[in-house]
Amino acid sequence: MKIHHRPIIFVLTIFAATSLAIGQTQPNSTKQATDPPKQGSGDQEIGKLYSKLLPEQRRLVDDYVGHYNQTTGSKLVPQEAYDNARLSIRTTFGGVTHALSKTQLTDAKGQSLGRAINLVDSVDEVMGEESGVGGDRQFRIYVYLKPNAVDILSKTQEFVRDRDNTVYHKGFPSSYRLKKGPPSIQFSISRDSKMADIDVDYRSSSFPKALVNGHLTASNSDVRAGNNLEKHDERWIGLNGWWGEVFGLLGSGGKPPKEKPTEKLGRIPLNPAVNGDQGIDKSTHDFLKSWVVDKQPNLSVAYFSRRSYPCLEVWAQKNQKAMVPGMVRLQLVAAMEKFNTTMTTVNSVGDVFEPADQWLKELKGAKNAYPLEFRLVSVPSDIGADEECVAVPVDESGKRSREKFYGAAFRTKQGGNKTMTLLWAQEADYWKIVAIRLEDSSDAGIIPRKTGDTGPADEEPKPIAGNPGAVRAITQFYQAWVGKRDSAQASNFASQQSYACLRAPSASEKSLTPPARIRSGLELALRRIPQGTNLSDKMSSLQSVNDLLRPVDQENSRAFAMMAVPDQIAGSFTCQSRHLPEKIPELKPVDATYGTYYLSASLLNFGEEESPALLLLWTKEKVGWRVVAWAVEVP
Repeated sequence: MKIHHRPIIFVLTIFAATSLAIGQTQPNSTKQATDPPKQGSGDQEIGKLYSKLLPEQRRLVDDYVGHYNQTTGSKLVPQEAYDNARLSIRTTFGGVTHALSKTQLTDAKGQSLGRAINLVDSVDEVMGEESGVGGDRQFRIYVYLKPNAVDILSKTQEFVRDRDNTVYHKGFPSSYRLKKGPPSIQFSISRDSKMADIDVDYRSSSFPKALVNGHLTASNSDVRAGNNLEKHDERWIGLNGWWGEVFGLLGSGGKPPKEKPTEKLGRIPLNPAVNGDQGIDKSTHDFLKSWVVDKQPNLSVAYFSRRSYPCLEVWAQKNQKAMVPGMVRLQLVAAMEKFNTTMTTVNSVGDVFEPADQWLKELKGAKNAYPLEFRLVSVPSDIGADEECVAVPVDESGKRSREKFYGAAFRTKQGGNKTMTLLWAQEADYWKIVAIRLEDSSDAGIIPRKTGDTGPADEEPKPIAGNPGAVRAITQFYQAWVGKRDSAQASNFASQQSYACLRAPSASEKSLTPPARIRSGLELALRRIPQGTNLSDKMSSLQSVNDLLRPVDQENSRAFAMMAVPDQIAGSFTCQSRHLPEKIPELKPVDATYGTYYLSASLLNFGEEESPALLLLWTKEKVGWRVVAWAVEVP
């Protein structure tokens, strides 16, 4: 068996895309698309067919298909690609890009900054209805942004810089939302400002509606669901409901029928084969085995997160290769296949790769059932954040993510002076590759800055004993609300300070007092929670990713999480100051003081779905421990 090390470099200098989401076929026809008719006031079937697309929409389709043909040597025709796409692909693409094209942007002086669609350079992928994923990975488009897109968004009157995404939209932390929604467009933007996850939120993100209106489900961004089309046309007139003739639900408020799964181009599955709870070692092994043993690198590429793209772009620049927008994963499959052609029959991963033992030696080894294939280590969250393709900055308050990272290092058995390292992090229910490096074994790798520190790299913050009165009050609140279904008693735990978190009252709410509105909201959520014996049957806990929040031991930890909040940062969570930029000096864990504030976090069980995350900030007042602020974390 001959194995050369040079092709592994080629693997990392070429790029690919998951699938041609806009089209599902590869016709060989070279027939040119007919010119689309001019858009008139009576033409309201935007997005139904290629011929019905707006000029800016056609540009995105044409560019994507052109990139696909350039990458694969195909002769796909844009019109046929689009017209043969799944229904949910066309409605998603049509709905999102239509909203973008109808959204005018202006600066503080009212001067035009163009339209939102002009911020999009090209399409990476269109996600329609997808099985096996959450609502934040369906009915949206992933795009490459124009170089000045974030600067323009920051200047507009129409968009507001929202709190960073911490639970959803992994890899796209910066959030910009269109004001005066719903419906509202959300841009979730990568750290390097080059890519964005864009969707339209048709449901309210405020309490209590966000808990019960399906915001976490696919229905939130599916223009076909419920009365979403009506909301869309009220804000962005012209989309109409051409798909109503297909499934006959227009105006009925029902759900569109389930689509039959279709094979994606490139045969790259949406999710990797190994679930995250099976272990990082099994995920790494499956990645390598699928690549070199099973000769199915398309299955391996499913392990790549979009967070890894900037690393691949670096290799493209070093090797004077052009990065083709939207084709990262397809080209990566091709490069991995080329590497496989350099080898004869391979019976095991160990025939090709061996652990790079001299790398990462200062880091604590992780549990690894495949020590002869690769070295696996736990990577501290601060080092992992620095080793991402785009380093994670410390924000204004000095907080750092508590995301768990692992590093895998291996090299080819022949010509082994090249070592590959993979940085892994968990996204949803799977371990994904968020950074990749290829360097000489003698070069510096992922190593701790303080080499004397050899303690557990992935150690969680140690739980502390909370104030007994706080633990008792928080428990009583959840037992009253979810356990006994007594929203009146539960609403008594809301402090007057928390009233600032209420949105402006609707016409039907103007006669209600703030306590009555809170009680009504709690009651509304109860209607969707099924009966159960224990709190943990009806709700589940959710831990924060902020390592300054210390978990509190309490007997209902499966039902809700309780965390001590440093006194120094609690003020930034209150609704009165949440819209203001944080100006808190960097806070080190050793300097944090605890005991005045606690945060409780939970997800409600709605049967087949979970609610968004409900976060409650507690402190002690004269009448006892009370909720002084809340937040609903939504996609």
